[in-house]
Amino acid sequence: MLEADNKRVISPEELNCDKLAAQLYRCSPLSTMNEAQIAVLISLSVVERYPSGTQLYSDGIPNDVVLYLLKGGLEITQAGNQSTIQADSDKALKPFSSKHFATAAITTSGEVDLIRIEKELIETLTAWGQISAPETEVVMSEEGIVTIDRASWLNSMIKSPTFRKLPAANIEELLNKLEPIRVNAGDLIIRQGDQGDYFYMINNGTALVTINPENDEDSVIMAELNEGASFGEAALISDKPRNATITMMEDGVLLRLSKDNFINLLKQPTLRWVEFDKTAGIIKRGAKWIDVRMTEEYERGHIPGAINIPMRELHKRARELNKNTPYICYCETSTRSSAAAFVLSQYEIRTAVLKGGIETLPEDCLEVSNAAA
Repeated sequence: MLEADNKRVISPEELNCDKLAAQLYRCSPLSTMNEAQIAVLISLSVVERYPSGTQLYSDGIPNDVVLYLLKGGLEITQAGNQSTIQADSDKALKPFSSKHFATAAITTSGEVDLIRIEKELIETLTAWGQISAPETEVVMSEEGIVTIDRASWLNSMIKSPTFRKLPAANIEELLNKLEPIRVNAGDLIIRQGDQGDYFYMINNGTALVTINPENDEDSVIMAELNEGASFGEAALISDKPRNATITMMEDGVLLRLSKDNFINLLKQPTLRWVEFDKTAGIIKRGAKWIDVRMTEEYERGHIPGAINIPMRELHKRARELNKNTPYICYCETSTRSSAAAFVLSQYEIRTAVLKGGIETLPEDCLEVSNAAA
């Protein structure tokens, strides 16, 4: 259990990323990664500073994280034995994880800098390092000449929590299935109300997300999407019409994936389904419900304690959610909620989907809002 509450997170401006990368290159198993992967690892991890004498853990390191000692020393007490590991030692080149420190009490010796990394991220980057992306090539398309750099696509996808969940074999196939298209400022990529046909990633350029709630003349701006962002997945998963309009704000290149390839490569491996009778324990451990239906549907009957975030508001409100809290999405049948879970995964929100939706639940499991009553 982490007991220290006096840590200071080192901001990106303070970090000497070149020096940090050089330190991590010496560590196991990070030494097998390339320069781009180490950069991604740093960008998705946290460097923390603790004063001397801080107890970091009293009963072992959690299973989901790995620590590397960058500065100072750690005093380790485990199974009646005591030792001190310094940052400049060979022992500090190995990861501090639950594998070797499952029951250890760990205290800082001198001012200590640590980098905290998700174990899953290390495993994924190590596996992805085995993927050999083809060389850069120039191809002709309907929009003209497009430069294809699949290695850069791979580095972009590593930053997405959704893609990081995929097996390496799926990623390799995905690289070959993605189709680059050149787009211009003002181009309409997706129109609200149309049927879904492609999933898109922004290779370069910027796009604007708007919705027209009541078919009025004026649209509402929901979000701005930049390089590395993805969109268009909701309609493909739910098989419903597009719920927003996407327009390019500047010239760029998009990578698109057909609906069939998207379903085969992305949807099935990434969604986690849960039966209602298994949810009580999950909620008791801190998970929360998200009802992705429209507000009027929510008011007519919802699971007690559920947060109401209609599908069309997900991109706008995803940043309100706590990344340390798991969420269970639901709707009537699980169609919309499966799409919602995929969208939230883009923002590194841990989600599951209620299998079958609430139409399978007895009415006494739901509560009615005062307005509807």
